[in-house]
Amino acid sequence: MGRAGRATLAHELSRKGIDVLVLEKERLPRYKACAGGITVKTAKQLGFDFSSVTRDTVRGAKVAFGIGRSFTKSYPNPLIHMVMRDEFDQLLVQRACDAGATLADNERVRQVQINRTGRQGRDREPCLHGADRDRGRWGQEYRGSRRGLMQRVDVGIGLEAEISVPGQRLVQWEGLMGLDLGHVRGGYGWVFPKKDHLSVGVGSPLQQARRLKSGYQQVLKSHNLNDYTASRIRSHWLPVRRKGMAIQSGRCLLLGDAAGLVDPVTGEGIYNAVGSAQVAALVIEDYLKGSRTDLQEYEAVVDKQIMPELKAARALARGFAWFPGLVFDAVESSDRLWNACCRLLRGETHMSR
Repeated sequence: MGRAGRATLAHELSRKGIDVLVLEKERLPRYKACAGGITVKTAKQLGFDFSSVTRDTVRGAKVAFGIGRSFTKSYPNPLIHMVMRDEFDQLLVQRACDAGATLADNERVRQVQINRTGRQGRDREPCLHGADRDRGRWGQEYRGSRRGLMQRVDVGIGLEAEISVPGQRLVQWEGLMGLDLGHVRGGYGWVFPKKDHLSVGVGSPLQQARRLKSGYQQVLKSHNLNDYTASRIRSHWLPVRRKGMAIQSGRCLLLGDAAGLVDPVTGEGIYNAVGSAQVAALVIEDYLKGSRTDLQEYEAVVDKQIMPELKAARALARGFAWFPGLVFDAVESSDRLWNACCRLLRGETHMSR
């Protein structure tokens, strides 16, 4: 998710003729722990064809509650495109490079120094943006800045692995994702089909981290996947911003996961990573051309365009946390509610409207 924001911003700025350097701490392509679901609304926002790296397209879900209760529903149109993040991110980075950006991978950022003198006129100082989930790195670098970035952010945590299963089991999951409720308070589990394997994971608030491994095992058990080989077992942060938390200071700004723009319900971050990068590109372009004196407009636009949806999602997440059984029963019994959820994934409706 972090790389999606970086690569999108690099592409947007490069195609405007602005010099961009993309720093990656490891050699690309590299594996990233992520469910790898690109919603239809995110695909529309990206606006380019990534079918070459699409592993499956989901049009339905098997929803489970605890052990033994489940239902399956479908939708006539695509909901989520499944990708492996190393392949998808490499495509985004290559797209940025094709537009003129320069990539320096295997280059770890060890320290950030902010020159506070500034220059006036057309020759503007460069801008720096961060998009990683590593909240510690950016917090340390900007703690002494005029505005402390992303202080006291709410954090969730995810655990995921790739599961190798026989071909006949893979066929059963074609076009279908698994969603599990009730194993971890305030969280959920998932099974995402990837053509030659399944990505299986669970996410929860940080307070439930001790139950994450047992919840993950319960997700495997509910889908009869606990006897198969798991590889690339990884955990990752899921930061969630509250309105008012600084994501811009001086010539520095944060995108996507680094800005805490993760959906509190689904844990999905690519949509807002791309959206925040597109907003940032417009503000940075104006700044570098001299038509604005600072980057403060970036945070203001994020607060106006992105945060209302995340605020509504936070309220919905509390309902999931306390009443997962009621949520399960409601979606199972109501095709209307199921269809509304599908329209959300497709970007045809919004929680804040």
